[in-house]
Amino acid sequence: MRGKAIVTLGLAAGLTFGTSGIADAVTVGVRGVFNGTRFVWSPQTRSIVPGMTIRWRAVDGSHNVKSRGSNWSYFRNLPNGTSVPRTFNRRGTFRYFCTIHGSVTNGVCSGMCGRIVVS
Repeated sequence: MRGKAIVTLGLAAGLTFGTSGIADAVTVGVRGVFNGTRFVWSPQTRSIVPGMTIRWRAVDGSHNVKSRGSNWSYFRNLPNGTSVPRTFNRRGTFRYFCTIHGSVTNGVCSGMCGRIVVS
């Protein structure tokens, strides 16, 4: 029987409505699941606006988040039950993967690979 790892990717964003100063936090979940062959991020792409924070959370099992590409540098371990944040202040596409459950060969990522699109 294969195990299932669940990882949530939360969006923490302050949204101001009018001039009242009322702010709400928005959380969007992404699960890392075993698809019968390997672990994957699902969905693989999350779109945000500059200034928003992505929070990766390990709900079941241990993972990590490693950037790939020359436009950013990031590596954090995600032991089971922990989370790590990253605020994206500039526009671009920021690719990442879990080095435990993914790999990059000749620039092609397979397994737990994802991307953040900031526009």
